Amino acid sequence: MTQPNTATAVAPANIAFIKYWGVQDAALTLPFNSSISMNLDTCLTTTTVTFDPALPDDEVTITLYGEAPAPATGRPRARVVAQLDRLRALAGIRTHARVTSANTFPSDAGIASSAAAFAALTLAGATALGLGLDERALTLLTRRGGSGSACRSIPTGYVEWVIPEGPFDATGWDAESYALSLAPPEHWALADVVAVVDAGAKKIGSAENHQLAATSAYFPTRLAEIPARLAAARTAIAQRDLELLGVTMEADAVSMHAVCMTSTPPSFYWYAGTLSVIHAVRGWREQGLQAYFTIDAGPNVHVICAAADRDEVQRRLAALPGVQFTIANGVGAGARVVG
Repeated sequence: MTQPNTATAVAPANIAFIKYWGVQDAALTLPFNSSISMNLDTCLTTTTVTFDPALPDDEVTITLYGEAPAPATGRPRARVVAQLDRLRALAGIRTHARVTSANTFPSDAGIASSAAAFAALTLAGATALGLGLDERALTLLTRRGGSGSACRSIPTGYVEWVIPEGPFDATGWDAESYALSLAPPEHWALADVVAVVDAGAKKIGSAENHQLAATSAYFPTRLAEIPARLAAARTAIAQRDLELLGVTMEADAVSMHAVCMTSTPPSFYWYAGTLSVIHAVRGWREQGLQAYFTIDAGPNVHVICAAADRDEVQRRLAALPGVQFTIANGVGAGARVVG
């Protein structure tokens, strides 16, 4: 490479209806179970990657939500450089890169900021290097970057990240654990209104807790329940059945957090505001408003409803004590190159 090669990509955060929690191989990010999610159309990360022979080292600048651009340091920088190394290995080069990345939503707060970030980074880097990877190969490469949920931000709309059947085999599973679209955004007009009860970075990282999942006595029970939930979620999406999807994803969210709370040591992501939103949503359903909650690894609550009810759900959430602000999303496209 004698001249700089650059590309810019945008990738969405996603909200998991059926979540993955716990990994069988941390180095390859191979989970215990498949997962299903929905891409979000307003929670986005935009990343530009430039491979430049003139650079003496990798440069990584991140603009977090509401903050000024700043050089990445420590573990965040190391994770980006590790993914750049994977891209360089595929291209057969050693050229350093300049990376600039910006979010439209809070980071490290249970809104899948790392998913959007690593999907955008991988797509922009692969495009800049002209790797010509198809969607499946992109999801495999994105998954290996250390944020498993990021592979679900590559395909469009409603997405499943699959694991192979049968006994765990790291080599075989590495080639077969990928993400694919179950339906495009226009298939079903849902909304996700995020009730932000704490916009700050969570004190307990997801990566650390994935390592602890198997210490919970409840973990085997959760894994046994997952296949039926996956089947129910697929059916709900195919048939546009909000009640089936809602009941299924609420049960899965509570199950995941039960594992967190019973791991050694235990982790408690929920705040008082989290519980306030949960109780409110359950009460609204009794009044006839069809809305359902789910919560990723953080205190903030995602409320899923029909797109037609989005404004009403957002109005009610904003009025709840403990909710700092809300973020309304429709169903989003997958990662795409924009420059």
